[in-house]
Amino acid sequence: MRYMLLTYNAPGGDEIWAAMTESERQAEEDEYVGIVEQMRESNAYIGANELEPFSAARTVRVRNRMRLVSDGPAVQGEEFLTGYFLIEAESFEAAIEWAAKIPNAHSGSVEIRPVMEDELADRIAAAAEFSLGEGVNRKHPGNSGSVRPR
Repeated sequence: MRYMLLTYNAPGGDEIWAAMTESERQAEEDEYVGIVEQMRESNAYIGANELEPFSAARTVRVRNRMRLVSDGPAVQGEEFLTGYFLIEAESFEAAIEWAAKIPNAHSGSVEIRPVMEDELADRIAAAAEFSLGEGVNRKHPGNSGSVRPR
């Protein structure tokens, strides 16, 4: 089963990051690299990416054929989405074990969501594979990005 591990920063995450020394930041970034290496070694890793800060987010809603675009994330809260890991795990408990190793779990949080595996998911995956084969989206042929706090 595939799981999306959504990483969230704690309130004040930007300030916490800014107050860290360069060596502290490097150590935390190394933790992210290490978790990806562990995931790869156990064949759990599918992809991961860090997201731009929430200040870069735009939310799009279409109502009555009118497109509304607002600045900021769709949901306002104390914590904010910073990235994700997409993993393969045998159970929800195994996904929880991976989530607990992600540095965000120690100061922010990691939300775990099972990925839908149904006919629509299969159709979407097939369409994505076709697009990649045709040369579309060559910029991101695989998600090998990093996830770390900002």
